[in-house]
Amino acid sequence: MLATEYDDPSVPAVAGSAIISRPFEWALGESIHALAPRVKEHVLQPPGTVVVYRGRMRVWRDGGRRGWFAGWLLRLGIFANFMFPETGEEVDFEMKHVVTKHDDGSLSMSWIRTFGFSGVKRQFHAMMHFYEQNGPIINWRGCWGLLEVELCPRVEGNEIIVTSAREWLTLGLLRIPLPNWLKGRPLVREWQEPDGALHIRVEVHNALLGHFFGYEGIYTRAEPVEVPK
Repeated sequence: MLATEYDDPSVPAVAGSAIISRPFEWALGESIHALAPRVKEHVLQPPGTVVVYRGRMRVWRDGGRRGWFAGWLLRLGIFANFMFPETGEEVDFEMKHVVTKHDDGSLSMSWIRTFGFSGVKRQFHAMMHFYEQNGPIINWRGCWGLLEVELCPRVEGNEIIVTSAREWLTLGLLRIPLPNWLKGRPLVREWQEPDGALHIRVEVHNALLGHFFGYEGIYTRAEPVEVPK
């Protein structure tokens, strides 16, 4: 579980606020009601519940010289539980996430994605943290809080789409803006299949490497587990 807590001194605390919206609830506004039922359920999990999803994914990365270079960069992500070089068809997939209310009144949604490749398991840790003052922006942080990304969700039809805006490298008290050529811009699309399962497609794009990494597949909710108080 990602234990780090987003703590941006530039954003005022909202302690004492009587009504706290869940991250996607505030960011999407009234458009959230257009989402398919399972997608809406997925992004509106209540605080105090760990939810487990399981399914299968196709994991890919670009081929050729750019893909070879991307593979070495993705290997570096293994040490921080953030990205990995393996690919495969029908890869076992599990995702756990929990929505937590913090002392300042803000909410965070922690995610752990586990990919079961042949002979090895890889994890992708992240946390989304939301402040109402920022409007339709959710701050996403990679494992150890090294990478911070502004995520911009929107609704298209009954699907949810998430893209990115600004990105920073955070090293202690340093918060360094990343230039466009260093950014790994995600494009996430999630929708509901006719049988009620969730279908997700994730692509990561870089100005130099193109669409160099991604995964796509179907998963369903496995079990809710109450978080101990």
